[in-house]
Amino acid sequence: MSSDFAFWKVSVGDPGEVYDGLADGETDALEPHPDLTRFRSELLSRWPDLVDVLEPDEYDLADAPDDAAKYVLLTLPVGMLSHLDGIYELARQHGLCGYSGVAGEAF
Repeated sequence: MSSDFAFWKVSVGDPGEVYDGLADGETDALEPHPDLTRFRSELLSRWPDLVDVLEPDEYDLADAPDDAAKYVLLTLPVGMLSHLDGIYELARQHGLCGYSGVAGEAF
């Protein structure tokens, strides 16, 4: 069992629709921002094990390198949910917003 959480800085449209679009690989509603790139880098620095549950992954970025500055989508297995408070705090520090697929609501 896992839980999905998406983070972004600048978006156009309803957060739920943006989140659903990410599931389909649609990133047009998101604008790249350096805060997202820094967030991604700090996530992997603090929790290197997140590399296995983070999107876009290195293969996705080979096709769409700008996506690294648009969003981070985490599919956290139950064993990694202990990271969630720290992940949310880091997102707040970078002024990010996003959506919880589990709760079905924006944060």
